[in-house]
Amino acid sequence: MKKTFFTCIVFFTILMCKAQSYNFEQGIKAIKENDLEKALEYLGREINDNPNDPLALYYRSLTYKFLNQNSFALRDINKSIKYIKPKDKNLLAIAHKLRGDIYYKIDNHEKTFEDYEFALKLTPTDPEIYIDRAQFYYELNQYSKAEIDYKQALKIDESLVTPYAGLGRNYIDQKNYSEAEKILNKLIKLSPDYTEGYKFRALLFYEQKKYNEAIEDIFHCYQLDNSDNDNLTLFIDYAEKNYPLAFSKVNAKIASNPEDNLWYYVRAKLNEGKNNYNAAISDYSKLMEISDDNFVPNLLSNRADCYKKMGMYQQSIADYTKAIAIDSTYAYYYGYRGDAKRLMGDYKDAIDDLTKAISVEPRESWFYYQRGWIEEEFLKNNEAGLNDYNEAISIDKNYAYTYLHRGRFYEKKLGNVLLANKDYNNILSIDTTVSKSGNTRQYALFHLGRIDEAILWLKEILEQYPTSDNYYDATCLYSLMKKPNEALESLKQAFQNGYRDFIHLENDDDIDNIRNLPEFKTLVSEWKKIFDASNKKDTVENKDETVIETQTVSIPLKKNGGGTYEVPCKINELGLNLIFDTGASDITISKTEAEFMLKNGYLSNKDINGTSSYMIANGDIAIGTTIVFRKVEFGGLILKNVKATVIENKNAPLLFGQSALSKYGKITIDNEKKIITITTKSTN
Repeated sequence: MKKTFFTCIVFFTILMCKAQSYNFEQGIKAIKENDLEKALEYLGREINDNPNDPLALYYRSLTYKFLNQNSFALRDINKSIKYIKPKDKNLLAIAHKLRGDIYYKIDNHEKTFEDYEFALKLTPTDPEIYIDRAQFYYELNQYSKAEIDYKQALKIDESLVTPYAGLGRNYIDQKNYSEAEKILNKLIKLSPDYTEGYKFRALLFYEQKKYNEAIEDIFHCYQLDNSDNDNLTLFIDYAEKNYPLAFSKVNAKIASNPEDNLWYYVRAKLNEGKNNYNAAISDYSKLMEISDDNFVPNLLSNRADCYKKMGMYQQSIADYTKAIAIDSTYAYYYGYRGDAKRLMGDYKDAIDDLTKAISVEPRESWFYYQRGWIEEEFLKNNEAGLNDYNEAISIDKNYAYTYLHRGRFYEKKLGNVLLANKDYNNILSIDTTVSKSGNTRQYALFHLGRIDEAILWLKEILEQYPTSDNYYDATCLYSLMKKPNEALESLKQAFQNGYRDFIHLENDDDIDNIRNLPEFKTLVSEWKKIFDASNKKDTVENKDETVIETQTVSIPLKKNGGGTYEVPCKINELGLNLIFDTGASDITISKTEAEFMLKNGYLSNKDINGTSSYMIANGDIAIGTTIVFRKVEFGGLILKNVKATVIENKNAPLLFGQSALSKYGKITIDNEKKIITITTKSTN
C-alpha cells in the first residue's frame, strides 16, 4: 500500500517525449538517488532558464511535496497546470492528481477530490488514480467510497494486487472478516510473493484471535521482505500469543543456516519481547562478532538497552559509550545513555547527555521531554523543566507524556488548575486507544477526578498488555489513589514480569503513599535480591563444564511437534528420554525425576549446586534448584559436568534447550532426514 517517491518518478517519466536539458536530466537523476536538495538545485536552474516548462515545475513541486514544503509545492504545481497544453491529457491528469495530493496534506479535502475527479475525467481508465483516491477515502473512514474505487481499478485491470490488499484492509476495519478472508486468500493465490497479502491476513487472523495463523502469516511476510521493520515488529508482538511457535520457527532458521545474521537478530528481539534479556544479550554479542563493522553501533545500542532493562546500568552506559565512540553523529545514543544515567540516579550527567543529543538533533521532542523531566522532578530546577516541556510540545503536539508532566507541574507547583486541566484534556484527545506502552489516559482521568473511568481504562490496558511497565504504571496510579493493597499487588506483578528499575522506584514521587509501608519495603528487598543473584549468575562465565573430546555425531530424532524432538539418553548411567527443544534455552529436569535420581544414587548431595533462573520453552523466567550431571550421553556424544535446573512441574520431560546445547558445538538439524548433527568443541 506504500507508494515510493521513485515509483512516482518512473510512472511520470513515460510522459516525457522530447530531449531534455542537462539541468533537467541531473535533477531527475538526483531525485532517483533520493538527493532531494540537489534535485531542487538543478530543477531551479532549469526553471530559471525555462520558467514556463511544465515538466520541470511538476518535478520541483513533487520534490517540495516529499520535503513537506507544501506552499512551494502548491505554487509550482499551479504554474505547471497553467502551462500544460489542454491536448496533453495524460500530463494534465497527473498534474491535477499531484495537486490533489498536496491539498490532502494540508487538509483541504474538498479540493483534493475536485482535482481527482477532474483527473479521472481526463483519463478515466487510469487505475492508479482510483487506487490513490481509495486510499484517501480509507484514511477518512469513508469505506464504501474506497470500496467502489478499488473495485473500479480491478475492472480496469484485474491483475493489480494493490486493490485486493486495499479491499481486504477495508473489510478488516469494518469487521467484515469473512469478506476480508475471501479477498485476501484470492490475493495470495494471485500473487504468492506479494507481502501485503500475508500482512493483512495476519492482521485479520489476529483480530479473530487466531494467533497461530497470524504468527505463521506475518513470519512468512517477514521472510519475503525483511527490510520492512513493521513486519518484524508485528512478528514480535504476535509472538506473545504463542512463544514456543515463534521461537521454533526462528530457531529452525538458525539451525538450517547458522551463518545468517538475520535470524539471530530476530531471536534476540523475541527474547527482549519476553524479558529474556540474557538470552538477547548472548545473541547480540554473537552478532557483533560476525557482523560488518557498520552494524556494530546499533547492536551495541540494542545490547545496552537489555542491560538497562535488567538494571545493570554501568554495563548499559559502557555499551552506549562504545557506540558513540564508533558513531558520534547519532543523537539517540546520547539520549539513550542519558536515560540510563537517569535510571542510575546520575542526573547531572544525564542532563549533559541529553543536551548533547539536542545539539546533534535539535528537532527531537523526546530529548527535551526527558531533560525537562529530570530538571523539574529530580533536580528541582522548575524553570528549566517547564521551558523544556514547552519546547517538546512545540515540536510534537501528540506526545501525551509531556502534557502529563507539564499538567502536574501546573497543578502542583504553580497551583494553576485551569492550565493543568487543559493539558489533561489534551491527553484525552490524543491517547484514545490502549497501547502496549506509553499509556497516559488513565493518569489524565485520575487528575480530572474521573476515578472510575481511570480504573476501567487501567484494567483494559492490563488485560490487553500485562507488561512490567504497565503494571508499574498501575502501581503508581493506585498509590496516587491511596489504594495500597492494589498498588502492592500491581508492584508484585511488575516484578514478576521483569521490572527492575529500583533506583527510579526509590525516587518516583508517585510511590510516596506506599513507600514507607513494611510490605512495600519487604517486597522491594526480596525482588532486589532475586534480580541481583540472577545478574551475577548470568554475567559470570561457567568454566567447569567440559567436553570429553572434539567429535562430530549424527543423532536420529523423533519429531514431537512444536519444535521439539526426542532422543534416548543416559544421565549418570540412568536411561531417560531427552527432549531437544529449539524454543528453549536451558537444560531442565522435573522434580520427580531429580528426586528419583537422588534416592537411587544417580545424584548425590554434592551434585546440588544452589538456585538459578532458567527459561522454559514459552520464554518465561523461573527460579529453580541447580544440579550438575556428572555425565550426559546421547547418540555417542558424551558431555561432563553439565548444569541443569530442577523445575516444579512433576510431569515435565528432561529438556535440552538449543542454545544450551550450542555451547558444546555447532548444531545442524535436517528436518527431512530427522537427524541432528553436532560437532563438539573442546573447552576448559
